[in-house]
Amino acid sequence: MKNLGIIGLVLLIFGCQQKTASKATGFTANQKAVIAEFRRMKDVSKLPVDSMSVFAGKLESMTKSEQNEFKAMALIARGSEQMNRAQYELGYKSFENAMRLLKNSDTDTLKGRVRTGFGNYYKQTGDYPKALNNLLEALRIFETHGDLRGMSMTNGNIGQVYMQKNDIALAKEHLRKAMDVYANQKWQPTYLNAAHTLANVHGISGEYPEALRIDEEGIRISDSIKSPKLKVPFLDNKAMCHLFGGRLDSAEFYFNETLKIDLVIGDDKQIADTYSNLASLESKKGNFAKAERYALKSISMLETINNQVNLIKSVEILGELYQGWGKYPQALAAKNRYLDLYKTLMNEKREAAMAEFKIVHETEKKEKIIAQNHLQLLKKEKEVHRRNNLIGVISLAALFIGLVGFFIYRQQRLRNRQMEQEHELKTAIAQIETQNKLQEQRLEISRDLHDNIGAQLTFIISSVDNLRYAFDLKDSRLEQKLNSINNFTKSTIVELRDTIWAMDMAEIALEDLRIRIFNFIEKARGAKEDIEFEFNIDERLDNLRLTSVGGMNLYRSVQEGVNNAMKYSNATKIAIYIACKQDDLQLRIEDNGVGFDTALTSKGSGLVNMKKRIAALGGFLSLESSGSGTRITIEIPGFCKK
Repeated sequence: MKNLGIIGLVLLIFGCQQKTASKATGFTANQKAVIAEFRRMKDVSKLPVDSMSVFAGKLESMTKSEQNEFKAMALIARGSEQMNRAQYELGYKSFENAMRLLKNSDTDTLKGRVRTGFGNYYKQTGDYPKALNNLLEALRIFETHGDLRGMSMTNGNIGQVYMQKNDIALAKEHLRKAMDVYANQKWQPTYLNAAHTLANVHGISGEYPEALRIDEEGIRISDSIKSPKLKVPFLDNKAMCHLFGGRLDSAEFYFNETLKIDLVIGDDKQIADTYSNLASLESKKGNFAKAERYALKSISMLETINNQVNLIKSVEILGELYQGWGKYPQALAAKNRYLDLYKTLMNEKREAAMAEFKIVHETEKKEKIIAQNHLQLLKKEKEVHRRNNLIGVISLAALFIGLVGFFIYRQQRLRNRQMEQEHELKTAIAQIETQNKLQEQRLEISRDLHDNIGAQLTFIISSVDNLRYAFDLKDSRLEQKLNSINNFTKSTIVELRDTIWAMDMAEIALEDLRIRIFNFIEKARGAKEDIEFEFNIDERLDNLRLTSVGGMNLYRSVQEGVNNAMKYSNATKIAIYIACKQDDLQLRIEDNGVGFDTALTSKGSGLVNMKKRIAALGGFLSLESSGSGTRITIEIPGFCKK
């Protein structure tokens, strides 16, 4: 689904215009010009990113000899431009320098803009806890100053973070808050941006009527302000809701309406995106020849504008429609091209990231050299000043010699104390850097698992499917073997995703674990429709946290217990309960199946693995089984006291 466009941090800059204007009387002519230029950022942000680059350069030139607050404005503009170019490390560095300049300033609203920049950086890089910390701090600042635009945009960004975390309830809450700020001014871009995101959230949750209601309102508002560009995302989202809801004719109508506006606006990327959506639609309807034409149009346009990300998506759609059409050689060629494009894009991203890190590194080196030179100059000035004072004191009278000695002694004590503090600070920084490096290594491993092993497993599934469709398999044993490989590979992908999920987090809240278990149960319910599933977790546990390894051990134990019950118990009901029993965490998995002899199965590898996982958490596992069912009880002593 299309976005209204991340209007970006730059729209936040203007919530404090009235406050700034009230102070403008004491500004120089150049400072007033800087403020006026800074306020233009909202309009410049709607232009191509090159215009934003020129704008940031102009502000840098105008603020070169100005106070820190004005230099910070130029850095905010530069950081916004770099983030729009996906140069996230450079953007973060610009915002970091802006915050350093504002350290001793009382311009809270500018600090709120910088916090928003940090939040968007961490949102893009997947560090959601840090993203939320910075965005919530920015929201506090804007609420304190009554900055409506800042409150609306920041709540919208927070909603997007929760949407990416798949926390639908909190995503809806903050998006509605973003919309409530401008409930009487619904034509505001921040309102429409939040409304479109909220419609997306309802759409991905399968709540199509509510999503369509919001889209209808967005279309009506866009028409009232005569803005076809703002209307397009709502039309596209409406078409997607009809597509996934199985109303293909309605989906086709709204995709074509979207295409009409795209062609008038002349945005090649959006036109190509709509063509690829139409290709998917026609493929679902079985109109493969028409779908092929749309897909080839999309690919041709994306090759012309060199948009590699969307090109990969369109080539994938082409391969899928060829496979559905029965043109297996063309499908294989398209899938091979998809893999080649994907590998090329990954290599380009790695090279761009390395170049960006190099620039940041070189900039930091230069800043460090400048800081060292400045420090040496200050030390020399201080030394000269001290000597002059000493000569003056000696020349006045011998009476002051004792006073000078006391002064020197006191200065030495202060210097020693300062050196001790510097040593403690360096030690703390070294520890933090070590922790950061370990976290970066974990993230790099998880990326490699996702980008390399994940892609290879997907290729195995595709290859097995191609073998099945390309050859007439009369040997049932070979067919069974291929099915076994296919199912095993899909299972491995699921387990790989679970592992990556755990590795990406330093620690896991039981709330996150609850969502993971709930999703697993939903899949199990789809696989075994004759089994009733029940899942209850004590709400008091939501704020308790586990290590990533501990969280994964607990999750795997639940998986193993439920899978065993589904396979062997012939149960009609399986229940999972997680609660605090005094200070201990207790987890029970119960079923009403036929039971089994615990003496015969106590040494099974599944049960042994569960016991080892729970023992690693400092807990223990017990098993009870009879003709009326089976109960697995897991207890972790003292966990609820944390």
